Amino acid sequence: MSGSPTLKAIQFSETGGPEVLHVVDLPDPTPGPGEVLVKAAALGVGKPDVLLRTGVYKWMPDLPAVIGNEMSGYVAAVGHGVTPPIS
Repeated sequence: MSGSPTLKAIQFSETGGPEVLHVVDLPDPTPGPGEVLVKAAALGVGKPDVLLRTGVYKWMPDLPAVIGNEMSGYVAAVGHGVTPPIS
């Protein structure tokens, strides 16, 4: 792997039990215009994540997908045009 920054994520490429979950390295995202990048300090995995993993959630994302969308953190970067300026 190159020296580019990465983040750790829990990802699944197929639905199923806990065995379909894998820790992966993904490239650090870059915020686009009007977006902020939040660095996670803590995150939770809840019932919606279990429903996604098992394939029974009402709305299913394209796979592979990352679980753990409930999070707390801090603004790490901002995209162009974010108002008011956040830092």
